[in-house]
Amino acid sequence: MTRRATRTRPATPQDEHAIPLQRVNVPVLNLEWIKSRLSPATLERLMQVWGLVGRLTFPPSSSGKAREGSRRIPTADAHLLRKAGIIEDASSTITGGWIIPFSVVEEKTTGLRRRWITWPRDKNRDDPYEANVPLLHISHYLPPAMAEAASCLDLKASFFRVSLPRETRHLFRCRAEDGTLVELTRLPVGYKAGPEILQIITSAIAVVTTVAHRLWAALPSVRIDVWIDDIRIAGSKSGATLWEAQVLRNADSCNASMGEGRESGATQYTFLWTQFDHTHRAVSLSEKFVRSVCAMTSLNSSTIAEMEVVASRFLYAAAIFGTRLCDYYFFIKAGRRRLSALHRGIVLKTSPANLPPSAVGLDERLRHIIGNNCKRIIKPAEKASAAVTDASLNGWGAVFISDFGDVKIAGGKWKKKSFLIMQAEARAVRLALSAFSAILPSTMDVWVDNTSLRGAANKGSSKPHATTRELRRIYEFLDSRGVRASFAYVRPAQNPADDISRGRVFAPQDLRRGAAVSCGWRTPKSASS
Repeated sequence: MTRRATRTRPATPQDEHAIPLQRVNVPVLNLEWIKSRLSPATLERLMQVWGLVGRLTFPPSSSGKAREGSRRIPTADAHLLRKAGIIEDASSTITGGWIIPFSVVEEKTTGLRRRWITWPRDKNRDDPYEANVPLLHISHYLPPAMAEAASCLDLKASFFRVSLPRETRHLFRCRAEDGTLVELTRLPVGYKAGPEILQIITSAIAVVTTVAHRLWAALPSVRIDVWIDDIRIAGSKSGATLWEAQVLRNADSCNASMGEGRESGATQYTFLWTQFDHTHRAVSLSEKFVRSVCAMTSLNSSTIAEMEVVASRFLYAAAIFGTRLCDYYFFIKAGRRRLSALHRGIVLKTSPANLPPSAVGLDERLRHIIGNNCKRIIKPAEKASAAVTDASLNGWGAVFISDFGDVKIAGGKWKKKSFLIMQAEARAVRLALSAFSAILPSTMDVWVDNTSLRGAANKGSSKPHATTRELRRIYEFLDSRGVRASFAYVRPAQNPADDISRGRVFAPQDLRRGAAVSCGWRTPKSASS
């Protein structure tokens, strides 16, 4: 997702002649400096991923010629790229792989801009790469709105700063319009492992605690978020600007430079298509995001590809607004069915979506909500009480630990057995909240030992309708009592409600074992039923 672009489309031959290519005259990064700042574990991961860059996709032979694409670099573009040092004449080494060159047009606030993209199709298909990029759900990036201010920076022309080792360049070749064989000198923008490489590099420059060596740790008073090549530093205004200066010094040390979209100690800015307002501790969708949704095709006349884009935008907006997805279950289900048919080869991307009228009606309702773009106030995270629940074939069990350390327990056998364990786990949560209704605080955590339920509850929707129905009843109950709850995961071996759900005697020492490890509830004082 391009943070500063309103819309992106493939460039036409007319665009290639009318719109100049983005200039990328930037120096290469000092990767040795980057490596010196990484923790041992992150350095090991970087070297694993970087090793894939030089991996031969197929044996050099005449069969490699069949993989050469028909697309070539326009003469004017080739001249600019050669002058910038992005491409060079191919060496005498036998070609080991081909790239597909093309460009895209981005609509910027300053006008149209054309960016050059290189797609190493064979390497993307054959390299044994499994992504491990810590790009989290957008909801994770909202709490910094409660800070005083933030500084935002982005790495300029990030992919073109990473130099390819000379011995690997024969894997990334194509031809210019005049037939000249050329090879890349920089990391391909379209390589599937590229985002993770950039994420590590940018995190090293920003000194993200989980990535950088502890000797270079950031100030504990600031929070740093990195998304590929975008950086946000949130905290007090003085703290954010102080660490911003350090990041800029780090960038100078490794030959990096920041783009024009820099914000220093700002209280209002856009980050990841979200408008942050620190003065009012609020978030909303950026104007560009709203315009992109309004310009999309209506679902009653969309193709499956267009439907997928619309649905992804709606899910993103729901996370910003804090909208629970229970009410949109059938809209999501209809979209999933179409995408499942696409993945199985039953339909094409260009096939009509043919969504039911009820889903189309929800489309209009969601567009109206996004168009209004009401601000969402981000509330501070208080010290929460915890309810830990469990379900078994026998019944359900729950333990409630107040923020003072007092403990209550509840449980019983099923009156009506569930067919799905996830539905049973959700029902255990609902029954536990009902049992503890008289003592529920305004903010609490609900711990479950089912990761699928944890994810579905935090999203507000589940694939099985039976579980979604339970989730809707849970949230209706919480809303009626003004309770805010977040769901977390506890390992089954550390779940103190496990014995209760199986009809066994509750053991208070199980609570202390759970509190001593990764679970966030307090060590209990006493227990009562």
